[in-house]
Amino acid sequence: MSQEAVAVDTLIKNIVKGGKTVMGYRRSVRLLKTGGLKAVIVAEGSPNTIVSDVKYYARLGSVPVIIYKGSSMDLGALIGRPHPVSVIGIIDPGNISMEVIDSVAEKNL
Repeated sequence: MSQEAVAVDTLIKNIVKGGKTVMGYRRSVRLLKTGGLKAVIVAEGSPNTIVSDVKYYARLGSVPVIIYKGSSMDLGALIGRPHPVSVIGIIDPGNISMEVIDSVAEKNL
């Protein structure tokens, strides 16, 4: 695993642990449409319709998108969930600055 992947993994864990997030495609897209998210994380292995919808609505709202290199099962396991998680919406990143999130999002696009 590359250092960049480890950094993204650690970032996601810290955001989920210390911030306010929502899990799932439907809830995240609903909040993206209303401007309720500061950033969004999507698993690269998710269905193309989910990835393209999230990217589309995020682009409309100028919301950074972090692409997690792995499947939705991997993303669920990373945050301690026993089920697949395709999308994580970040309402409040907690103690993580938006500059850090922006820089990681730019590298992954």
